[in-house]
Amino acid sequence: MGPDTLENAIENAIPSLFGLANKLTWNKLSTNCKFIITEIKDSEINFHDLRRLNKIENDKKIPATLQELMPILQKLYFNFYDINLQIYKANKHVSIIDIRYYSKSSLDKEYHEKVRNNVPMLHCKVPTPPWTISKKKKFDINWEHNKGWNWLKMFLLRLKLKVKRII
Repeated sequence: MGPDTLENAIENAIPSLFGLANKLTWNKLSTNCKFIITEIKDSEINFHDLRRLNKIENDKKIPATLQELMPILQKLYFNFYDINLQIYKANKHVSIIDIRYYSKSSLDKEYHEKVRNNVPMLHCKVPTPPWTISKKKKFDINWEHNKGWNWLKMFLLRLKLKVKRII
């Protein structure tokens, strides 16, 4: 995958992303895709707080077509270490895919020298809610956007964990 074939690589990975999402979630996903771009940054913040901050940041972004974002992606291409395609939000009319990338400049100097000429890796990911980790149940792809429901599920999960520790 080079900067000229990046668009084709992303387009070819989208069916795999939808296949993974269809196995894990119960939503009907639209093949009408819009995209946003997010840089994955190293942080000392815990995962759940970082997820909330990313959601706030991503809610401000205006989704665009892949063709509209390609000039930005091609400009950043040589600094890409890893590219993750992730469904950010979906309904029956449109699926918003977050193109998340980790840059080579974020790597430590020694490792950066080893991988500076490597082509970026491309992965498809579906974020899973914390309360479904041990279960094989399907979940709502938009779980990150249902604030009240998430609070209730996390409260119940914490309660179960406390009960198990007591017993």
